[in-house]
Amino acid sequence: MTQATKPKKETVQKEVGHKEAARPSNDSAVSSSSIQALQALLRTALPDLNVANLNAEQLSAALTQAHESWGYGLRHVRHEIRTEDGGELGLYADRARLGSAADAPEALAAAYASMQAADEQGRSAWAVLPEGHRVMLEPGHRQLKVLVEDARDFETHWAAAPNGMSQRSGRQGDDLWVEVFRAAPGRDLVQDAAWEVVERIKDRALRRELQRRAEEKGILGALLGARGEGIEAAMKRSPSLHFTVNAAVARTQERSFEAWRGVQKEATAALDAAQQAQVERLVSLLGSPGRGR
Repeated sequence: MTQATKPKKETVQKEVGHKEAARPSNDSAVSSSSIQALQALLRTALPDLNVANLNAEQLSAALTQAHESWGYGLRHVRHEIRTEDGGELGLYADRARLGSAADAPEALAAAYASMQAADEQGRSAWAVLPEGHRVMLEPGHRQLKVLVEDARDFETHWAAAPNGMSQRSGRQGDDLWVEVFRAAPGRDLVQDAAWEVVERIKDRALRRELQRRAEEKGILGALLGARGEGIEAAMKRSPSLHFTVNAAVARTQERSFEAWRGVQKEATAALDAAQQAQVERLVSLLGSPGRGR
């Protein structure tokens, strides 16, 4: 094994460009618009989440869980949500303020992206463990079996997995985890959703007309042209376009290779399901361009 080498976290925090702020009082009443904005943001990764009755600690845990799905590679960062003066909900990364839940999703996505260290496949070069060893996996499962069953804290580098996925594994204390990753850029998802909307239109003449227009301006341009300017504005405001599910993490506290296989399958299935579900949410957002769906 080799000692982990990774960019210094301080460098990344400077790139974010926000100074650490004093922790605000929790006496401030949170505005309803901030709650709605935060719920829309977190539901891109946690679709069943209801943030209304959660305290700051629970909200921070939900944000941390969402980051595991967004796949920015910031699992080594402490994510927090703080109630601020004026009723805003501030988003923090290692005590540095990135913005407010009510900020435009595009701006928040850019703030988190500025903290990334990604390879050419979009996979994070950041290590999850603050300290410990990272190892390049050898072919076969013998090495991984030893790591899972006998090693102390460890983390593997990314390795190719079926269906265009990549995966890495690690342990921190008793927590053995598998992370799977497959890039799903928002623009690509919207294109997939647009085609799905068109394919579901029952009016054959309308469907053929949209397919013809797609040859000239692309399927999304054809669909947005049929729907009007309102839907395009709604797409830009939607967090679903800027915060997409790219990863899934599954865990166990067992030290057996069979348990590792189980969480590997769990993470893979979770990512498949979540990425399909987000296409369906975009289909709902785009809706039908006319009657006859």
